[in-house]
Amino acid sequence: MAQAGRPPLRLIFAGPRGRLLAAFLMAEFAASMTGLSYAAVLPVAAAELDGLALYGLAVALPGVVGIAFLALGPYLYARIGPQAQLSLSSLVLVLGVCLSVAAPTMEVLVAGLALRGVASGLMGGLGMGILSELYPDAGERERAFGLYALMWVAPSLVGPVINGVLLATVGWRPSMAWPAVLILFARALISYYLRRIPFDRPDAPGRVRGVGPLLAIAVGLLLAQVSIATSEPGWVIGAIVLLGLVLVGPFRQALLVMVPTEPRTRAGGWVLTLICGGYFGVNSLVPLLAFTYIDATGVLGAVLVSLGPLAWALMSAGGLGARLSSRRIHRLAAASFPAAAAGVVAWALLPGMSAPAGAVVLGLVALLVGITMGAVYPRVMTLAFEGFRGGNGTNRAHGGVVLGLSEDVGTASGVTLLAGTGGIAVGLGTGSVAILAGAFAVVLLAGWVIVSRSSLWDS
Repeated sequence: MAQAGRPPLRLIFAGPRGRLLAAFLMAEFAASMTGLSYAAVLPVAAAELDGLALYGLAVALPGVVGIAFLALGPYLYARIGPQAQLSLSSLVLVLGVCLSVAAPTMEVLVAGLALRGVASGLMGGLGMGILSELYPDAGERERAFGLYALMWVAPSLVGPVINGVLLATVGWRPSMAWPAVLILFARALISYYLRRIPFDRPDAPGRVRGVGPLLAIAVGLLLAQVSIATSEPGWVIGAIVLLGLVLVGPFRQALLVMVPTEPRTRAGGWVLTLICGGYFGVNSLVPLLAFTYIDATGVLGAVLVSLGPLAWALMSAGGLGARLSSRRIHRLAAASFPAAAAGVVAWALLPGMSAPAGAVVLGLVALLVGITMGAVYPRVMTLAFEGFRGGNGTNRAHGGVVLGLSEDVGTASGVTLLAGTGGIAVGLGTGSVAILAGAFAVVLLAGWVIVSRSSLWDS
């Protein structure tokens, strides 16, 4: 599905659907800023509230709870409609933010974060489901999804500066609260423009789908992260095995239950898991290596970790992926992600490399995964909705949940495998880092060989 000419932005943003897309983009930008803000202030809040023992739980809980509540999103989308779904999620979000910002203890702050995860789950599939319906043309949909992805990338470039200034001047409570105001404003715009677009509510599903598998995924990912944090060899090995079991067990079952009649969407979910695992895994290891072996101030790591998102943003905006066929997109990803992991192996094994040369190698690794992500990600999102039929209680929000879940599982798996075990490997020397990165490269290569036969690429 190579595009001879990309749809111009004036077409993408034209009319009510374009204004609705702009509102969704603002909401995604605000949600990403929220994540960055919380990551910056949680250590400070935990120290002030004498709750450092709960810091790990505070970091992991919103994502885990969000996955557990994803099952409700498509059900609400069809049963009460996107307007009511949006309002319910926003109400829970406000309660969670108020609880966290006013928290007198760390336990209360964690409870607020859990409500934030509930609010995220209740929104499951709404944005992607609506956008896939509003942009039925594959080229337009790919452009829209590319812009959608930029709203997750752009905050990583400006967020640290904004959050750092706010944290230093007004403290952690206002720093935690301000992104919620932007989210609510964006959601008000979404609600306004939804009323101006004809929308046929899909057939309501008879029940909430996938509760058991989603709960199993959430618990499995949390247990894997906790096990690796112990740094005990037996627990680390168990965590890696557990991640594999999550993928072949409850994750596979969740995809099947969510979209039983949409094999193409399920295939897109598997590919997206592989993409996010490769990108976020490598991009989380690079700053750790830079900090440990090259620059202990953390400045170099901060620069390197921004290269991947920057390349992703520029590539999505430039539209290289739209000019490649689907099969070439597959070949690009199958070569680039394992090559990036192999680049880390080369960095670890080359003797006598100077600090500047090592920084350049790690920078090239980060750029490679970012460029590949920018070309591949929008195409896979687009292909996953190609020919989506729905019916029998299955709607596009279910497809959106599949893709959102796949991103979460792929990201968590990649980061846990590389950053989690990487924290142990760096203490054992560069040889251990090389073994870890080499094993990850082999896993990625095997994964891309397996998905090469997917019907997702036949378009």
